[in-house]
Amino acid sequence: MTETPTSDAGKRVGERIREARTEANLSVRELARQIDVSSSHVSQVERGLASFSVAALYKVVSLLGISMDSLFEEPRGMTVEHPPAADADPQPESQGPLDESAVVLRAISRQVIPLSSGRRWERLTPKPEVGTEFIEVVYEPSMGRPTQSEFVQHAGREFGVVIEGSLTVEVGFDRTVLHVGDSIAFDSHRPHRFWNATSEWVRTVWFILDDQSLGESTYTRDSAALAALGRSAPTHGGEGQRE
Repeated sequence: MTETPTSDAGKRVGERIREARTEANLSVRELARQIDVSSSHVSQVERGLASFSVAALYKVVSLLGISMDSLFEEPRGMTVEHPPAADADPQPESQGPLDESAVVLRAISRQVIPLSSGRRWERLTPKPEVGTEFIEVVYEPSMGRPTQSEFVQHAGREFGVVIEGSLTVEVGFDRTVLHVGDSIAFDSHRPHRFWNATSEWVRTVWFILDDQSLGESTYTRDSAALAALGRSAPTHGGEGQRE
């Protein structure tokens, strides 16, 4: 199930993907085929009318040879206004030297990537950081709707902490629930997925260390064992289907 972002963030991400796809000389149809979604879905994403799942987005950046962090940046020749975070103070502190030198980032100025299944990534750094990602991930209340069903794998190592709500996490063949203050650290090449199985908002902070020495991104759709696990896993009110 795919949410429909209407913000400028969705348009920015879509335009950046379109730009990278064009530079890679890939058609919409070919990109869709290689990431296993419909051509119409790719077209909608590029126009800012839909968003990819986490798994599909990792496939896209790997296939197009761009960094995930680059999706937070403005495409060439495009200028958009950035909506504030949902709970941001509408009256931020006065800008000062640390803001101007890209040391401090105000909550109202965060760059956002909207994703399917009612979640979004908010970058916590004022500018891109080579080889790392520092983000807050917000998960909408599930209300019994499907969320992430696919496992994801990619190069790197991840560190996360729950700051609001309870997050269901699955790494490899093991599952647990993280509550406020609980944290997690693991190698990103291990198949993993996270979802909000509750009726409350969930907010988490993640630090992702890219490590290309682990090889190119791979995905568990190619793993029969993990696909079987995904089909047989109990829903807990939060599992779902593919895009």
